[in-house]
Amino acid sequence: MQSCGHVRVMAITLAVLFPLASPAQSPNESIHDQLVCDTVARTVLAIDPPDGWRGPWQSPVRALSKASRGAVSVDAEGWPADRRQALDRLQQDYRAERGLLEAIARLTDDRWVFSVHRFGRNPLNMAKVIEGSASCQRFVFFATSADGAARQVVEPDVVKAADPSAFCYRTNAYAGEVAGVPAFVVETDYDSSVELSVTPWRDGGWQSECKVLIHFSDVLEVTGRFCKDADCGDLADHALGLAKKVDQGQSAAEEKAADQNEKFKAMKELASKDARSVRSFPTFGGAMHGSSEVDFAPEAVLLPLVVGGETFLARVGHFAVGWRIYADYLVAAYGMADDHLEPVAGLYISKTRGKPLRATVN
Repeated sequence: MQSCGHVRVMAITLAVLFPLASPAQSPNESIHDQLVCDTVARTVLAIDPPDGWRGPWQSPVRALSKASRGAVSVDAEGWPADRRQALDRLQQDYRAERGLLEAIARLTDDRWVFSVHRFGRNPLNMAKVIEGSASCQRFVFFATSADGAARQVVEPDVVKAADPSAFCYRTNAYAGEVAGVPAFVVETDYDSSVELSVTPWRDGGWQSECKVLIHFSDVLEVTGRFCKDADCGDLADHALGLAKKVDQGQSAAEEKAADQNEKFKAMKELASKDARSVRSFPTFGGAMHGSSEVDFAPEAVLLPLVVGGETFLARVGHFAVGWRIYADYLVAAYGMADDHLEPVAGLYISKTRGKPLRATVN
C-alpha cells in the first residue's frame, strides 16, 4: 500500500482483511476515522459476495454486509411502519422524548416509505423516509441514553451540508457498523465506480467523514434478442462488440464511423431525413422488462454494423425509463429496403460490475 497525503491506493492483490481494533479515541484523533475507511477498502477487495440482482456488486454496501463476516454490516431493511405505528413504537419501546416524536411526525405523512434502522449493536438509530419517483431520502437520527429514553441527535455533516437532491436516485444512505464502530454510510453510484462516504459515530458524536472510491471491471453481455429475417447470433455478437467500443469512448466510435462505406452514409442520410424511423427499439411483438416499449436515452448515436460483409445502420445508446438513464445498452439494427430503412434486430446488452479492481481511500 502506498500513501500520498491522505490518499491510499490498495492493490487488487491485497486479499487478507486485518481486523480493526476499536479502543476509546478522542474525537480529534482523525486517524482512527480514516482507519474505518481503510477497513472498508480492505474488505471490499477481499470478499467474494453471493450473487444477487444484476450481480453481487450492484450495491457494494449490501455485498459487504452479506460477505464480510461482520467486519462491515448495514441494517438495510430496518423496521418499516406507517406514521402512527412508528410513533406508538417509539413511545412504548424507545420512550422517545417529545422533541424526537415531533421530528418523526414531520418526517413522514404516510405518503411514502418510512422505516427505522439501527447502527449495529449500538444505541444509535436512524429514521428514514423515501419519497417520490427519484427515491429521495430524508433522515432523523436518535439514540437511547443511559436512562433508557430516546432523544434526537444532530445529523452528520454530510447530511447537514447536503442540497435537497443529494440523497436521490443513485445515492443511498445506510445505518451501518464498521469493525464495531457505528457509521453513517452513503453509497453513490457512478456506473463503473462507486463512492462510499463513511461518517463514524464515536464518543457521543459524529466524527470526520472519509471516503472510499471503488473501481470495478465492466461485464457486458447480450441478455435480450429480437430479430426479423436476420441471423440473430451473428448480429448479437457484432452488436456486443459495438456496444463495448461505445462504452470505452463514444467519440472514438463516431470518428471511426466517419470513414465507413457509402452504403452506411446513404443509410445515415435516410435516418436524418426521417428520425422517427430509427427512434424506437424493435422487439417485433416481444417484450423486455415486461414491456414492448423500450426507450433509448437521448444521447444515442448512429454507427455502422458490418456483419458477414453486409452493412447495417445501428442505433446505439443507453436504456432509459423516462428521465432515468441506466448503464445497459440498446442496439437497434436497420437494413436498407428500397428507399427506406427496415428494422432487422433489437439487442439488449446488460452492463454489470465485475470484481473490484482497486479501492482508493481519502
